[in-house]
Amino acid sequence: MQRESNEERDLMGSARQPLLFEASWAAEPPLLTNPDVDVARLVARGRGRSFTSDVTLLDSTDHRLLRAGVVLAHRVIDSMGEWYMDAPSWSPWLPADCSIALDAAGDLPRDFTCLVKPFLRGATLTPSAALSCDRREMRLLKFDGSPLADIRDDRISVVESGVTTSRAREVTITPHSKLTASQRDWLITRMIALGATLVDAFPSTLERLGPRAGAMSDVPRSVPPNVAATLEGFVANRLTQCLRAVMEADLAARSDGMRLPSGTAEHPVEKSREPGVLPDSRLPDELLDLGSDPITAPADGIHDDGRHGRIDALLATVAELRAVVEGFSDLLEPHWVGDLSRLIDRVLALDSDRITVHRMPETYYQFLDMLVTSTRAPKLRGDGNVPAGPVLAERITTGVREVVERCDQLDLNSDHGWARARHAAESAASLVGTLQGAGDSQKLSKRLAKVARELGRTGSVSPGPTPEQIAGYTPEEAFEAGRRLERDLDRQREGRAEFLEEWPQQRRRIVKAMKA
Repeated sequence: MQRESNEERDLMGSARQPLLFEASWAAEPPLLTNPDVDVARLVARGRGRSFTSDVTLLDSTDHRLLRAGVVLAHRVIDSMGEWYMDAPSWSPWLPADCSIALDAAGDLPRDFTCLVKPFLRGATLTPSAALSCDRREMRLLKFDGSPLADIRDDRISVVESGVTTSRAREVTITPHSKLTASQRDWLITRMIALGATLVDAFPSTLERLGPRAGAMSDVPRSVPPNVAATLEGFVANRLTQCLRAVMEADLAARSDGMRLPSGTAEHPVEKSREPGVLPDSRLPDELLDLGSDPITAPADGIHDDGRHGRIDALLATVAELRAVVEGFSDLLEPHWVGDLSRLIDRVLALDSDRITVHRMPETYYQFLDMLVTSTRAPKLRGDGNVPAGPVLAERITTGVREVVERCDQLDLNSDHGWARARHAAESAASLVGTLQGAGDSQKLSKRLAKVARELGRTGSVSPGPTPEQIAGYTPEEAFEAGRRLERDLDRQREGRAEFLEEWPQQRRRIVKAMKA
């Protein structure tokens, strides 16, 4: 009985699902009538349901936006124009199925320009392809005049560099209520007899544009760390996690406060997670529903530097990336690590009280571009095809052993010894932290990070002003400079003494975590 109930539910569900067909471009609309299954006639729907649309896709020459799941386009529907963005996989930072009316100048909306910047990373935004769609909608009626199903007939052409690269005709039959088995079978048989092919889904915008646009995204989704993977795969995935975190922090700052509502109609993202570009319906004749008034809209809005787009959270995410890069530094080519580290340092040097995400310098986009490249093919010193687990385990063991040895040899007055111990602890903590909690690494990472923090209080003290500088001080200023140096030395000695006192206990905890 349970099996029969499940089968009945499956049949009922399929009876309500749309039927999708790829049809011949030149075929005439089908004559659908059959008294045996209560299919009476096919009638055209209203003027607002049939229209022509021309869509110009905007992107870089290598389709960086489309490959990242972002559609940016200019659409003209029955001579009425609008700007369009659809990025369902980047919700809530980017909108899904969002239209904005053309303003008096016809320029791309400032919000759209801002949101796509981290994806373009300095690449020029140009028209990359054109899609045209001729849509005709019809309704299938029963003999009592009630609707049985709606039929949408789309003829779609794709033009690139002035050449039509593909043409397709898509027919969608959407039931008003559940179809009987005989009605469903007859409709499928009739469409197939007319040369159509039943399909599970229509091609996405990426698939229409061919292999180049269907290449891998620059910002793919990462997966949890897997030490059983190859070393190259592990490092690439960890860097991908960092890139994704940086992008999300960037978009969070850009989009905060923007008012870009997503479309209210049911969106194909629910099934395919693919962005769309062809409109679901014709634009209304009234301009009031198409977007904000270009005359009364504020010129700057949230892009005003003094009010919006703080980069504090973004800089914190970049700092976390630096720790990961330092952790992998022994595995990566020194020249590459040096180049990326210099870019990271220049980004982290930005003044968050003065620079907003809308005014990020070119250095920031160079940093993003280098990080994108590294996620595809990390610059490893050795063979990247070896298993990651043994290599990481050996590096961690070596790093922790160096921390223990350096700290065991500490002398209260040896600045050099304290500096070496501090560097060893920071490097080991960064390396273990790259595992992101995989296995038992989380406990060891916390204990190494604590040692690194405590060693940070033990650094060398600035020797203070030079005799030449002191000669220009007043007696009060010279006295205060001496007091300041004395206080710094006292804090240093206190920090070092506390560390040496607590080190035996810290040492036991680190060794225990290593054996766990």
